[in-house]
Amino acid sequence: MIPVIDLGGTRTKFGLVDHGVVLEASSCDAASRGSIRDHLEEISDLLSGLLKGREKSFSDCAGIGISCTGIVDGVNARVLTTNGKYDDAVGFDFAAWGKQRHGLEVRIENDARAALIGEWRYGAGKGCDDLVMVTLGTGIGTAAIINGRPLVGPAFAGGNLGGHMIVHSNGRPCTCGARGCLETEASGWVLPTLIAEHPKLDASSLKALSKPGFKEVMDCADAGDSCAREILEHCLRYWGEAIVSFVHLLGPARVIVGGGLMNSPDRMLASFRGTLCKHGWGALKAVEIIGAEHPDNAGLIGAAALFHDREH
Repeated sequence: MIPVIDLGGTRTKFGLVDHGVVLEASSCDAASRGSIRDHLEEISDLLSGLLKGREKSFSDCAGIGISCTGIVDGVNARVLTTNGKYDDAVGFDFAAWGKQRHGLEVRIENDARAALIGEWRYGAGKGCDDLVMVTLGTGIGTAAIINGRPLVGPAFAGGNLGGHMIVHSNGRPCTCGARGCLETEASGWVLPTLIAEHPKLDASSLKALSKPGFKEVMDCADAGDSCAREILEHCLRYWGEAIVSFVHLLGPARVIVGGGLMNSPDRMLASFRGTLCKHGWGALKAVEIIGAEHPDNAGLIGAAALFHDREH
């Protein structure tokens, strides 16, 4: 059994995982602009409660798995760079904290890479050693496994910055400092801007909603709202074209699409498959595109899977 923490931008998930099975899971407000040490202490207390409920303690566990936004050095358990979330995690010694607080080893990985590792070991990527995963949410996370090894690279950023691939020259400014990134065209954080700037908004049912998300956009589009339909088509096109680019660049056997939107995957997957069939190169047109098996908990499962060699 491994206690796991998934440090998100708005919610932090935490739980207990055993051989790819989520035994317990919960969440709390993230402290992404506060002290990482204080937040870890808060989550430790909550995890202690989950363990106590199973008549266990941290001493019964193999280690602590953490997934975190940003560029992560999984070898030395360090966060190298962030983008407005958990900035004080940079330089924080996660390994020392784990030893001092719980007497356990900490293994930490980028959240998108951890999600892919979770799906690779225990979900939609099982049995396939050439994978790309795209996680659609507030931002856009990407990761890859090539020849049975997670793509990491010397700067630990390998495969992780697909959301910051420039797709619109001189487009909107991005949180990363560039302009026209994929996230500025189709992501959760830019959606309010896409809605506010749409010329048909005044006649749209979206205008009456306080904080419409992609679910509401899909629902309105299904009800015949042309503003919502055009926003959805815009995002599907950018996401699909990005997947084509990832396939062309990395040549995987399978693409996994994850994130909260993939709880209703049929329309999105059909759109992505159509875009790949239209624009893919040769045999790459036939690359499999499937939904994540664990769209809500892949990060938790992946954080535990960092100890995969100990569990088998």
